[in-house]
Amino acid sequence: MLLSRFPRCYRGARAAAFAVEASQPIGFVGRREPRVLSSYGNLRGLRVVKQGRISQTALKVALGLITLSVKDDWAQRLPPGLVEVTERLLLASGSPGYGPGLMRASKKQWMVRVYQIQDRMMPGQWEGFGHRKIFMQQQVEAAIEEGARQVLVLGAGFDTLCLRLAPQHSHVHFFEVDHPTTSAAKAKGVAVEGQPANMIQIAADLGERALSKVLSEDGRWQFSQPSVLLAEGLFQYLTNDEVRGLLSDAAACTSAGSRIAFTHVIPGKRKTLRTMVRLVGEPWKSAVRSGDLPEYVEGTGWAIISDVDTESAHGVERYAVAERR
Repeated sequence: MLLSRFPRCYRGARAAAFAVEASQPIGFVGRREPRVLSSYGNLRGLRVVKQGRISQTALKVALGLITLSVKDDWAQRLPPGLVEVTERLLLASGSPGYGPGLMRASKKQWMVRVYQIQDRMMPGQWEGFGHRKIFMQQQVEAAIEEGARQVLVLGAGFDTLCLRLAPQHSHVHFFEVDHPTTSAAKAKGVAVEGQPANMIQIAADLGERALSKVLSEDGRWQFSQPSVLLAEGLFQYLTNDEVRGLLSDAAACTSAGSRIAFTHVIPGKRKTLRTMVRLVGEPWKSAVRSGDLPEYVEGTGWAIISDVDTESAHGVERYAVAERR
């Protein structure tokens, strides 16, 4: 497909849909048998984004959601305010190419068709962005209703959940932890929106510092409070050992009965897409079958409480919830 066939704003913006979304990670690095960790594991190999660069995946997912909002009835299905806030965060971030022209283009029907073309290579993945946003918000709202007093989004990217829900739940503290470069770009938009008093952004490279240490040094996270954690579109960028290490470390930060909602990639063979992902520099490193999750998380302090996810509409990802034991 030639870029010259599309409007100039698409050709000139690195983040435009086909060029960017076609490179959404849809690969499988290989499955190893789950191994129980005897300690919190070593996350020093965790490198979700390149140093000094805003996460390209975070930008792409945000842009994809904007375009999804003009397809069929997705504007009504997505959580209220998600699209509008996402657009403003992207504009304020200063990310090259993510200006008003691209925002306008992303809401055109020709852009919807571009996404539909790339969807032939990875069925369901584009609309899967919307499905997982709905799922994550449902899990947070359910946990708050059941007594959770803290929400922690790991690798938040340009996710808007904390920014949107914090004003509605003044008795709950909302935390985001993300790589410093991406966090700083997002913070520009948060400042424009008006940061709620009960929303805390923490800039930290979890490849260099353990989550428990990051939260302890910040001082505002309460280890004894019932909490809900989110790891949306994160685990696939870690090796299996790193995933289990992070889960173990998260268990050390939370009280019994706390929950973590997460997405994971299921095994599959898509060599072309794996190559595309490597070109972006943010490859997927792990995958696990939904039915294997109880064994996968064994020994990390968590136990799977959700049913096996078999929903093909989620693309190559599946969703799960675990509870702190």
